[in-house]
Amino acid sequence: MLKLYEKNESVFAIAWIVAYVVVIGSLRANLGDSSWLGLAALVAFTLLSLAFLRTTSTWQKYGLASLPPAKPYLYFIPLLLIASVNLWAGIAPQATGASLVCAVASMALVGWLEEIVFRGFLFRAMEKDGLTSAIVVSAVTFGMGHIVNLLTGHATFETLLQTCYAVAIGFVFVMVFHKSGSLWPCIVAHSLIDVLSVLGREVPEELLVVESVFIIVVAGGYAWYLSRLPGRDSAPDASPLEE
Repeated sequence: MLKLYEKNESVFAIAWIVAYVVVIGSLRANLGDSSWLGLAALVAFTLLSLAFLRTTSTWQKYGLASLPPAKPYLYFIPLLLIASVNLWAGIAPQATGASLVCAVASMALVGWLEEIVFRGFLFRAMEKDGLTSAIVVSAVTFGMGHIVNLLTGHATFETLLQTCYAVAIGFVFVMVFHKSGSLWPCIVAHSLIDVLSVLGREVPEELLVVESVFIIVVAGGYAWYLSRLPGRDSAPDASPLEE
């Protein structure tokens, strides 16, 4: 893993994305989000990511060394508005007891891993070669990754809507990361969105369209606002491993 990272950071990021989608996507497709085996796999990926961060001392590079001030970013309220959508239809957990605990823990880890992979590894790898392309690729690949939900039994129309608003959310997350230099707001918001998805009631199709439009409008407006804020001109300094 370290040799691949040192040799080609972009390939390293892509390898993480492929491994995550294949392993976690397959387990979620076959076993669901309340599977203990799926949770074990997520824990393994999380520990592997933490081991990498510790070994390379790249906490600052990937926005994990500090929290940003909240006021310039509107206290991240737009992210909370997006997360609230999952409760619009009411609360009706999709599992109970230990299965619910497993599902909630799994979704929290999904938030961590997807932010580390798409906003951390992939965005940082591409940022030095072109900021605009890095932002677009990070957001679009994150959104397109949701197409695998077709394998979990989701309807085609529902999956296409989810893919569209996931791209919008991807743009918001990458802009928050780029402007603030911290990945924590993205991790917290992403985990909250996913956790609430297993607590909320199943959404009727007509409301799903309204929710999708709301997410796209809020995400688009917030991303535009963030683009107007002053931010870092470049990525953080290289870690000791990269010097």
